[in-house]
Amino acid sequence: MKVAICLTGISLGLLGMGYWFPRTAFQELLGLYALAFACYLYLVSIHKKSGLSPFLVVILAMGLRLLLLAAIPGLSDDFYRYLFDGQLLLQGINPYQEIPVLVNAIPENDYWHTLLENMNSPRYYSLYPPLHQFFFWLAALPGEHVFYNVLALRICLLLGEGINLWLMQKLLFHWRMPAHQLSWYAFNPLVIMELTGNLHFEGLVLTGLLLTIYCFGRSNVAGSGLSWASSIAIKLNPLILAPVWIRFWDSKQFWNFFLTASFFVFLLLSPVFFFGGAKNFYQSFRLYQSTFEFNASIYYLIRWLASSFVDYNPIAYLGPFLNLLAALLLLWMGLYQRTFTGDALARKMVWMYLVFLLLQTTIHPWYLIPALGLSVLTPNRSFVVWSGLVFLSYQAYAQPGYTENLWIVAVEYILLGLAVGLFAYREHMYQNSLSGGRVSKR
Repeated sequence: MKVAICLTGISLGLLGMGYWFPRTAFQELLGLYALAFACYLYLVSIHKKSGLSPFLVVILAMGLRLLLLAAIPGLSDDFYRYLFDGQLLLQGINPYQEIPVLVNAIPENDYWHTLLENMNSPRYYSLYPPLHQFFFWLAALPGEHVFYNVLALRICLLLGEGINLWLMQKLLFHWRMPAHQLSWYAFNPLVIMELTGNLHFEGLVLTGLLLTIYCFGRSNVAGSGLSWASSIAIKLNPLILAPVWIRFWDSKQFWNFFLTASFFVFLLLSPVFFFGGAKNFYQSFRLYQSTFEFNASIYYLIRWLASSFVDYNPIAYLGPFLNLLAALLLLWMGLYQRTFTGDALARKMVWMYLVFLLLQTTIHPWYLIPALGLSVLTPNRSFVVWSGLVFLSYQAYAQPGYTENLWIVAVEYILLGLAVGLFAYREHMYQNSLSGGRVSKR
């Protein structure tokens, strides 16, 4: 009965956010999200006590995702660019060489007008890597029909979610970890809304990372390298995890992994270089890194402090500086390691993602999902806490010009900071407990 009540609460939240309210109705959306998130937390606690079977958890989780099967994304407009790029590919046009508002070879009809009118980046070259573009092409196959295009994308993401849940269950069982930890991802309303609802591809990035860890646990160097390269070819962010491999493979395995991963990264990204558009792709990437700012933490704090000394926005300097700082910190984190098991690899990846995201100038809610999924395999619940707080960032869309309320942003990160401190302390104590006992070999 309690499980049914929790599922009903999550379902009402998802249906309301997916079908009933636009993203400008922040108060209503926040209420629905709070309802769904509270029911989610209670459902995890029920699973922890009652021991629901993993098979039932997967069935229920996929059922919740299917509730949004017919929804047109309302909280994010990124999918319009997905469809536009996919239609260009279907016509044999390279999306890395065309700015949407300047494309002349597209029909003048309501479908194309809808895509151009609603996309948020009509004056920029595409920033999505080739494997990401492949799914856009698949979505364009049903023709010029937004609903069927969205449905095709959603089916791809649902298949990825099924694989994610299966891999998590396998890894938890293999590592003899509590089965209820699967629920931290399976029923999380942010995961369901941002992947199945809003059609973001961080779920498929997570698929590649989970496969990477799965293959690592079986000493499958080639499989691990291919999986990691695939996640990079969907989103470039998994490159931040590169330093972790220096210590987790022995010298021979490391070079085999490095050569395998490098080959597949080059192969999967090669369309950018060999079919033109590399310069445009890099231009869009640099523009994003040095221009856009949203829901940041450390960057906003430094920007506020810098306002006492400069009378302009220093993002053009702070963005690259924070990226350099992140690179140095991630390198240090990769080199510092005492245990080399699969669960230790997952723990390290979660902390590396946390450091990286806290140093970025732009944090959209869906950016958390790969780390949130990996954290299921660890005792670290920082990203669960963040997934509850990050929805506050949607308040910007209810304001004229998408203006952020920095007090709300401050509340988000103060609470997150307290949670991170708690889990860092627990991680430290856990590592100390290992140092006096078993230390696993690579």
